[in-house]
Amino acid sequence: MREYERWLGRPGVSGALMRWAMGPLGVYFVNSPLFRLPENLQLDPSLRVLEVGCGRGSLLRMLQERVRFDQRPAGIDYSVRALRLAQRDEARAGRPLRLARATATDLPFGGGSFDLVLCGHMVKHLSDEELIDFLRETKRVLAVGGLALIWDFAPSGNVLLDRWNRRLLSTGVAGLKLRSSQALLQTSELAGFDFVRDANLRPFLLPPMPRASVLLGLPPEAPSPDAEPPEARTGAG
Repeated sequence: MREYERWLGRPGVSGALMRWAMGPLGVYFVNSPLFRLPENLQLDPSLRVLEVGCGRGSLLRMLQERVRFDQRPAGIDYSVRALRLAQRDEARAGRPLRLARATATDLPFGGGSFDLVLCGHMVKHLSDEELIDFLRETKRVLAVGGLALIWDFAPSGNVLLDRWNRRLLSTGVAGLKLRSSQALLQTSELAGFDFVRDANLRPFLLPPMPRASVLLGLPPEAPSPDAEPPEARTGAG
């Protein structure tokens, strides 16, 4: 976290690029496929939305502008600098979010609080044990029938290219772990998710690196075979 805070506050080119990538224009290039999310997932205003690792909140504000959720989307980040940027952007845009400082492995929300959880470009900072904890927390805060969409940089399969990509991504923060979609799917199953799918998000415009993406969910509860039909309970028919 200390590395990340120094990176965001750095006055040079690297820090400026990072702050731009988290801003309204940068999020379009870095998270390009997410601009089709309202149509692809048929999002409606009643959904309760959380973004883990929200940064400046640019993605949440874009979705709020497109969908106009009944409840303000929530975003958490552990970076104080990122949240300050988010609050500054909110003041300019006039579209407040619910922001909080928290870690991905200890979400400050009750069980079943959200219908959609988003997390982009964050899990590379987690160890395998922390990733399991994060996925279990995500499962806990999801409502029945809810979905979680997670994406991050992925290995290319080429040793030299992967080494180069890690070097570029580690400009400000060291110790990153790149995982494939298959690895994320397997870990999600270990965390207790029954519904796991390759989200196949693409194309990402910047930076030109592979991405892994998964769609996880809590399927709606099936009615008990012994349950009475609706007409029996209401006296209809």
